[in-house]
Amino acid sequence: MNVENLMNNMTMEYKFEILARFFYYIEKDGNIPFNEINGDERDLCYFVANRYITENKAEELIKALLIDNDNDYIRATEDYIIMRNKECQQQIEKEDV
Repeated sequence: MNVENLMNNMTMEYKFEILARFFYYIEKDGNIPFNEINGDERDLCYFVANRYITENKAEELIKALLIDNDNDYIRATEDYIIMRNKECQQQIEKEDV
């Protein structure tokens, strides 16, 4: 799948979540997952991601990160997928009760 197809299939929510995580991971060397950082730091990452989206800079940045196979972008994507999988698992467990 080429970059354009990937970009066309990304939802705005996905881009927002991935960018917030990306901005966190480019600044951090630690192993603390995005969802476990303090709320102020997480809010700042979401704020920056929102600015990129509203200023129409997100598409260009994400394309560049995909083309470069950027490690922080990969980490952000993995973090988001893990978080979504946990949410889905919790929902399944809730429904089974």
